[in-house]
Parts: sequence; C-alpha cells; structure tokens
Amino acid sequence: MNSDFSVAEHNYGSAWVVTAVGELDLRTSPELEERLDRVWSSGAELVILDLRQIEFMDSTGLRVLLGAHQRAQDSGRRFALVRGADQVERVLTLTGVRDLLTVVDAPEELLAAGDSSPEAT
Repeated sequence: MNSDFSVAEHNYGSAWVVTAVGELDLRTSPELEERLDRVWSSGAELVILDLRQIEFMDSTGLRVLLGAHQRAQDSGRRFALVRGADQVERVLTLTGVRDLLTVVDAPEELLAAGDSSPEAT
C-alpha cells in the first residue's frame, strides 16, 4: 500500500461507500481499481466513491472512475461519486466526465433511509 494513499470500504446493505484518501494517479489507481472490483464482486447494487479526501487526480484516476461507471451500466447497477476537491472537480468538468456520472455532496443523499449504519466487513 502507498503511504500517501488509502482506501476504505463500508457496507450499507446492498450499497457500499468506498472512500479514497490522497493522490489518485498512475501509481495509486491500481489499488482503487482492485478495491472497486472487490466491492462489485460482492454483489453491490450501489457503489458510492467518496472523493472528498482526494487531493489530486490525473487521467489514470479518471480512467478508473469511467471503468466503474461502465461496469455499473453493463450490470444494471448504480455508481456515484461524492464531490471532490476543486482540482478533482475541475478535471471531471473539463473532460466532460462529470456530466456522465451521478455526483452528490454526501453519501447519505443516496443511501436508503434507515440504512445509514455500516455493517462490519
């Protein structure tokens, strides 16, 4: 694991919140991709990627987001992002990717009422 990058997963029934911290780039993207694959493989119906603690994202990180979005579409599931820092928002907006994805201010906006306590994983 990279010391300046970490990923945490929290299960909320059929929904998962994946929180990434640090810089999402060529070096760290494989770790996030692996964790997202694991969550999708668990049968998640909704995956919310929380980008609030991402300080920097390059095109490799963008590719991971697009891959997760495509996987959700192909399998009839949902993928969403929690709005990131200004630099992340700028990358998403300038590339047009933001228009393709569901973006919210907090995971709770998409989690079902009464389903807001994470289960141990």
